[in-house]
Amino acid sequence: MNRIKEHLTSYRYAVRGIVFAFRYENNMIFHLAAGIAVIVVNSLLKVNKTEWLITLILIGVAGMTEVFNTAIEKLADRVSKEQDPLIGKVKDLASGAVLIICCFAVLCAVIIYLPYLLELKL
Repeated sequence: MNRIKEHLTSYRYAVRGIVFAFRYENNMIFHLAAGIAVIVVNSLLKVNKTEWLITLILIGVAGMTEVFNTAIEKLADRVSKEQDPLIGKVKDLASGAVLIICCFAVLCAVIIYLPYLLELKL
């Protein structure tokens, strides 16, 4: 029974981390808004099941990378508040990961939505 309690407690910590990300990271609000917009567009365009899955996975991965980026930034700030070239590179790499997934998400959105939008114009 103790293992179950520990397992359930870990969910509380995870939720606390997500709440922290939304409360203190403006980019998370942007990702949330973008995710909601994608869900609305998917519904309006009646995209197929595969396209739904792709877009939902991309929403999750973008959010996940933003949370990882935030975690790395907070840890780096804890290690040193001083300007450190290596810590700066680590932070840049982490934010670069967010940019990469977001660029690919936009590319996937264009590939998925363009045929639907062209069809609407006819």
